[in-house]
Amino acid sequence: MIKQILWDWNGTLLDDVQYAIGVRNRTFPAFQLPTIQSMDEYYRQFTFPIRLYYERAGVTDENFVAVAHAWMDEYVRGFYSVPLHTDAQDVLERFRKAGMKQVVLSATKRDMLEAQVSQFPIRPYFDELLGLGDIYAGSKESIGKTYLQFCDIGPEETLMLGDTLHDADVAKAMGARCILIARGHQDLQTLMTAGVPVTISLEAAANLILNA
Repeated sequence: MIKQILWDWNGTLLDDVQYAIGVRNRTFPAFQLPTIQSMDEYYRQFTFPIRLYYERAGVTDENFVAVAHAWMDEYVRGFYSVPLHTDAQDVLERFRKAGMKQVVLSATKRDMLEAQVSQFPIRPYFDELLGLGDIYAGSKESIGKTYLQFCDIGPEETLMLGDTLHDADVAKAMGARCILIARGHQDLQTLMTAGVPVTISLEAAANLILNA
């Protein structure tokens, strides 16, 4: 019986993959770094932690901080144009009606996460917004574990919804279940290696959860 949903943000609720590629292509040339030419190329490179993704893209220890700040400044500048996935609000409402607690667990910096989520009419669905303390998008495992340690719902009654292998790894580390959505920052072929259910939409994931 699932009583709580932990939501990833980028790529899961927020439809920001194409926008993120555009941000990279506008930012990286200033550091003599290559742009992304296709979704396949992006999927081959993208991973967590973001520092490893940046290494695959040619970022070095010497320019990582500068690139990360330039990327984030550009990302925030045009964020108002980024939509939610079309089925996001409907699924949030379905879970609310089912009496499930909903929390965002994101690698986004906490204050940025609050600002981003609050741009949409979905903030009231969430009891908590859990984000990191910096912009470098490391692992969110520790904040997830800490949250569940003090939560009144156990990990066995919790399910993570995400779009990357990192989300599956975080769910496993927390003792929670996981469903991955193959339309975000990693493709279906990659997600199928996680050993958890994979769907192509939030609606399909909700059907699995609510009809189980």
